[in-house]
Amino acid sequence: MRVEEVAESVALAFLAIKRHVEAEISLKAGLYQAAKSRNPRTNILRLARRLLHVYAIGENRVDPMLNRLLMGEEVSEDSKILLKLLISGISAKLNLGDPEELVMALRGVFKKLWPSDIEPWIGVVRAINRGAVEIPVVENYPPWFIGFLFKILGREEAHELMRFQDEVKPVMYAAVNSLKLREQEILKELEKSGIELDPDPRLPGIYVVKSVEETNRLIKFIKSGLILIQDFSSYYAVYSAELRPEMNVLDVCAAPGSKTMLMGIQMRNRGLIISVDSSPERIKTHLMRVRKAGLEIVEDVAADATIPLPFSFKADVVLLDPPCSSTGLFWRETAYRWLIKPRHVKMFAKLQARMLENSARHVRENGCLIYSTCSISLEENEILMEDFLKRHSEFKLIEIDPALGSGGLRGFSEARRLYPHRDLCNGFFIAKLLRRW
Repeated sequence: MRVEEVAESVALAFLAIKRHVEAEISLKAGLYQAAKSRNPRTNILRLARRLLHVYAIGENRVDPMLNRLLMGEEVSEDSKILLKLLISGISAKLNLGDPEELVMALRGVFKKLWPSDIEPWIGVVRAINRGAVEIPVVENYPPWFIGFLFKILGREEAHELMRFQDEVKPVMYAAVNSLKLREQEILKELEKSGIELDPDPRLPGIYVVKSVEETNRLIKFIKSGLILIQDFSSYYAVYSAELRPEMNVLDVCAAPGSKTMLMGIQMRNRGLIISVDSSPERIKTHLMRVRKAGLEIVEDVAADATIPLPFSFKADVVLLDPPCSSTGLFWRETAYRWLIKPRHVKMFAKLQARMLENSARHVRENGCLIYSTCSISLEENEILMEDFLKRHSEFKLIEIDPALGSGGLRGFSEARRLYPHRDLCNGFFIAKLLRRW
């Protein structure tokens, strides 16, 4: 890449981090917002993504090292972000070119955004690039999480998972919306636009996005509702429900709506889906998305699932995908690993237990409840299931067909666990409960 393009990638990543900090959104969401305003070429966007990845991984060791080098000097947050970004890229051996040329190009690209108080500290970047300053080697994960992985996977596989998440780029999955056009017609249009999809052999109707010539073309297909970008794990949760036309379905914690759309496609737009979310704002966005996708069977309700829901609706299938600690997203959302603490896991487990209790009341006899989280913790999954089933003998944990991934822990072999290094998707847990009476 030309040095100007590298500089544009650094600027894009810098803006994403600022949005991440200021608006308390994910780095991925920050990058999406920054890219909308700058409309970067694909190669620039790709390097910006990689820079954010290594930044999130390395922040835990780069930050204390940089603080020592600054020796207590007052430096603006913008300067710190940019220094950490450049140091992370160099330490990860990304090809950023000659530091002198890059800094000159950065001044031109940043313009008024260039933090002037960074100038005395540019030498730090040069010194690290020459190897004159060593970056300390520390674990890329918090100790509590490493200990947990040792417990559930063993030391060798735990290290394999952590290495995988640090080194391998997350896979992008897509499903096509056959309610708007025939599947083959959509695939043809995608191919014409330089978007290459390969069918995933594990489940029908889901594809791996192999290559995209222009990101804007992909975004256009997503906005039109012709394709859905959804992780394999979430698609599997919906597929495990074995949905059919004319069913009554309750979708709890439904926003932003991808699972609702997948359910509606499987039901061929026939039946009824009641979608519940606690945020009226998210519900409004959710309804707009599902209507744009061509779904006419969805009714939205703004309600808090931590208390009894305000209706007596009985469903053939209840899908509960509650807020969770996101420990299964450490591959895709690298910064989460430093934000999530054990107390968050316990907090979410209490929240999920109340939601499960209230959702279960709406499963009809011989109906099913699908419980899923993008967490791999025990407290939010097997332990929660254990406590629930002790109190509710009318429910029985049943097998999921096909039985992908690995069986659940603590004797819950019918449940499914997915891990990034084994299954090329988010870490995930799915349990399927049958109501017998």
